Amino acid sequence: MKVRHWIIAAVAAALAFAAKTEDSALPVFAYTAASKYLPDALAQGGERFPSGAAILLASPSGRQKLAPRFFASADPAVSFDGRNILFAAKTMATSHWQIWEVPASGGEPRQIVQCEDDCIRPLYLPDGRIVYTRVSSGGSQLEIAPLDGSAPQRITFGPGRHITDDVLRDGRILYESDGELFTVYPDGTGVESLRCDHGPRRTDARQLPSGDVIFTVGGKLARFTSARASQVEVDQPKLEPAGPVAEIPGGRWIISLSRPGGLAGLYLWHRNGGRLVPIETQPAGHALQPVAIQPRVPPKQFPSALVETRKTGNLLCLDARASREPITGDVRTVQLYTRDEAGGSVLLGRQAVAGDGSFYVEVPADRPLRIELLDSSGRTVRAEHGWFWMRPSEQRICVGCHTGPERAPENRVPEILLRSIVPEKMLGPTK
Repeated sequence: MKVRHWIIAAVAAALAFAAKTEDSALPVFAYTAASKYLPDALAQGGERFPSGAAILLASPSGRQKLAPRFFASADPAVSFDGRNILFAAKTMATSHWQIWEVPASGGEPRQIVQCEDDCIRPLYLPDGRIVYTRVSSGGSQLEIAPLDGSAPQRITFGPGRHITDDVLRDGRILYESDGELFTVYPDGTGVESLRCDHGPRRTDARQLPSGDVIFTVGGKLARFTSARASQVEVDQPKLEPAGPVAEIPGGRWIISLSRPGGLAGLYLWHRNGGRLVPIETQPAGHALQPVAIQPRVPPKQFPSALVETRKTGNLLCLDARASREPITGDVRTVQLYTRDEAGGSVLLGRQAVAGDGSFYVEVPADRPLRIELLDSSGRTVRAEHGWFWMRPSEQRICVGCHTGPERAPENRVPEILLRSIVPEKMLGPTK
């Protein structure tokens, strides 16, 4: 009852405040209201909204609950035509989070995904499917599911906590893992770090219509642009962001902000003039996760060429010595590891690199993979700390180890392919 009381009070106060603000100039939008919000809980597998939450639809005529009969609803995402809203919800306090969809005009929600674990942060894909995060005690992974309720498919295979953030305009899925931003195609191929600079912890990323990716880092907002290899500061209010921003026409953002240790509220940020206008700021709870209810251009669809019956993938590295940061030591050998069920590292095999630093290997599909580079004495000169994976029949080419996706290769045939076009098998010990 306490949650209901503060929501009713917040709605009444917001209606009174609307006449004094530029609320009437805003598009219809949705946001999540919660009396308690633990932003770091998701990265640790905990509960973000221990006292419940409710998605509210906001318009000049008032505020209304999107799913009033649920104990908690959060993570709203709008379809590309602006007609439907995808969200995560718990019917009761003891229930798991499930994925639901409801018309933006109102109606009865329908369940899209039935999860035995918590399933959260859903996003629409341009081909009629959705992607979301499945959370378990051992970590979290990304899954793809059709809107008709058919069986989902896992697309991430590394350890840790992978959390959906956005779907980019080029069709890739943007997600965060261990404080770094990554992209992956909807079939699970081509996983890579967005910048590969191992900077400070980045969360709550979203791509704006300009193509820039805005995210939270160190209590502030920053951006990645296509023309810059590193993050760029963003002009912003002198308050702490609490989640992703929603860009609306007129160079404006709807943004959730808070003072250190305080409640988060929604503000209209006029980026050109630097003006900040409160929209939802109540002493009884947080206002988070704003999304505009309006049509937008769908991302590009990605045609997968995977052969699911295959059990391996091929990896070609053009130059293992190429790196964003210089490698100290002479790279002579590459070795690959995977993980066993207990989380221990298992050596798959090793290969001498060619004179130009290239190597070509066949690796097991849908398994965590990690690369180490050795010198002529067998000492490690560079080692990955994170894990990647290959999908069945995936053919992948990388410029080098730790180069970053903005690097371009030299225009030459790799020496390893002049020796043989058959990859060396690195499939681990045979039983």
